[in-house]
Amino acid sequence: MSTKRYRKSIGPALAQLMVLCAGYFISQDASSAQQAPEPQQNMPADHSVPGNSMPPGYTELSVDPAIRQRIGVTLGRATRTPLTMTIRTVGIVRPDETKLAHIHLKTEGWVERLFVSFTGQQVKAGEAMLAIYSPAFFAAQRELLSAARSAQSNLGGMTDQQLVLEAARRRLELWDVPADAIKALEATGRPGTSLVLRSPISGTVLEKKVFQGQYTMPQNELFVVADLSTVWVQGKVFEYELPHVQIGMAVTVALPSSPTQQYTGKVVFIDPVVDEMTRSVQVRVELPNPDGRLKPGMFSQILISHAMGSGLTVPVSAVIRTGERNIAFRAVADDRFLPVQVKISPLRFEDRFQILEGLEDGDMVATSANFLIDSESQLLAGGGGMAGMPGMDDGSKANENKPAARPQDVKGMSMPNRPAADDHSTMKHDRP
Repeated sequence: MSTKRYRKSIGPALAQLMVLCAGYFISQDASSAQQAPEPQQNMPADHSVPGNSMPPGYTELSVDPAIRQRIGVTLGRATRTPLTMTIRTVGIVRPDETKLAHIHLKTEGWVERLFVSFTGQQVKAGEAMLAIYSPAFFAAQRELLSAARSAQSNLGGMTDQQLVLEAARRRLELWDVPADAIKALEATGRPGTSLVLRSPISGTVLEKKVFQGQYTMPQNELFVVADLSTVWVQGKVFEYELPHVQIGMAVTVALPSSPTQQYTGKVVFIDPVVDEMTRSVQVRVELPNPDGRLKPGMFSQILISHAMGSGLTVPVSAVIRTGERNIAFRAVADDRFLPVQVKISPLRFEDRFQILEGLEDGDMVATSANFLIDSESQLLAGGGGMAGMPGMDDGSKANENKPAARPQDVKGMSMPNRPAADDHSTMKHDRP
């Protein structure tokens, strides 16, 4: 074939080949453009409030509703609630020390008779508790009668005999002898042999330390009587709770013996000294006890509430405290969560945190499974992700046809076949 004829035949063929190649590359570019996602689709859209940027190392997360239900994601609302600092502590019921009487004799003698014979007995003010025989009391009565006869024989005004008479009367009064008993003594002129000790207050006998026939002296304590119409509840609060406890503050007290009934009292005293070992302070609560249900020695639950206004709060479980920052995940849609750095108050109000910055009233936040959301958000921000989360390949398709790894395939190590541990008859030791 001549050169001229060859050129005429090869020219159209080359042109047709170039057209086919151009069409092939254009079709490949179009298909790749349809399959490859646009660069901006990998970046989460910013639906946050202006000025509320995401914390570093976090990114917005999309959670499929099915997965959200599977991992147990629940939501809570940021709302304005009363800020009430609540202090709970344990207290013990004690007698009111201002209504407590420790009873002693002011002379000495032998106990002839006991009118109060057991602990817990109720007594009234002026009621007889015991009678003693006292030689000193008998002598004081005779001295009074002698001074009275001398004063009657000398009617010339204030004389020495009258001074002695007044001194004898005063001596018996200081021994707590009633005035009517002194008048009866002067009228009859017959001294008694027994001195009767009477209760100074109405109340309950908490202690009885005397028995019949005992010789007692002024330093011996005979009875302890308490008026239990008002009682004290002694409790302890920690040092950091002291700013929320004030004298006169209302207190609620509950008893384990009657958990459905609550008593209302007030703080009457705060110990000025902090216990160095426990870092706590004694607090005294005063409670009315007209029916006597509050008994000394009872345990009680003390509830002190300090109202501090109102503020924006969220459930405690909604805030993840990392040490460097506090993170909450705000639900911007049914399937999207936006990490938000929040500033919380150092005080905790029951099961809620006060939000100072980062959220607004009405915002919905994740209150459970937020640790899973937190870890996935950080993984996505770093280019990774957990299997099964939307947008991430869980590798199920890639691994469904892959055979399970055998022990001999791990790290290229060959594992010899070993017989069963209990088959000693066929066990062999292969040596190289």
